Amino acid sequence: MAKARINLEDFGPVSTFSTSILSGLLIGLLIQNFFGYAPWPVIIFVLIGIYDGYRRMWNISAKLEDEKDERRN
Repeated sequence: MAKARINLEDFGPVSTFSTSILSGLLIGLLIQNFFGYAPWPVIIFVLIGIYDGYRRMWNISAKLEDEKDERRN
């Protein structure tokens, strides 16, 4: 039996948005701790995470709209 892959889109747009922001925060904190450029890495990577979260939510909502339109026809 094949192992099922976890897809974040299955958990909804809110989880993909929050994981994008959290991953940006963690990357920013790691860079800050290793290189010491406080607070710029955290700010930059959280903003990148927010952008990525909105982009993912946009794609998920577009897929849901397409599925909704297909069901109507």
